[in-house]
Amino acid sequence: MKHAGRDARRAPRISEHGFTLIELLAVIAIISMVTGLLVTILYQFLTIPRWGNAQLAVDSDLRNAGLWLVRDGNESASFIPGGTCGIFYTGPTRNISYTYSYLPAENALSRQDSDTGQTISVARHVSGVQCPSVMTTDTVAITLVSSSGDVSASQTFTVALRVD
Repeated sequence: MKHAGRDARRAPRISEHGFTLIELLAVIAIISMVTGLLVTILYQFLTIPRWGNAQLAVDSDLRNAGLWLVRDGNESASFIPGGTCGIFYTGPTRNISYTYSYLPAENALSRQDSDTGQTISVARHVSGVQCPSVMTTDTVAITLVSSSGDVSASQTFTVALRVD
């Protein structure tokens, strides 16, 4: 009985509910790390495709312009500098010219075919063109600068003219 009386004299223990300061700080630290990771992932999810699309547009425009310039240059017997770029002439046998013009208002390089009268845009994101001002050889070097968003690239196309 003595044993039971000793337990009866002790005050009932009140259970304490809640968190300690250390537990709260640990939870806040974990939530901060998870939030930081999510924000970083979301930022990359939104910016990397935008940058990639701009890079693809710049590369595609330079490649497309290069294909047209090389095709027309290889078909032509002469190049006459003038205007915003110049004119490729196929020569007296075919008497066709391809006029290349840089349109700064549209950020485009256009090509006009004298045979069909058709004008097409061969590159859309062009921010600069450097064409030769004087012809001294049978090659033409044309430098294009293409930019879209924060992405910019330049390429020089050396075009060999047809030798008759």
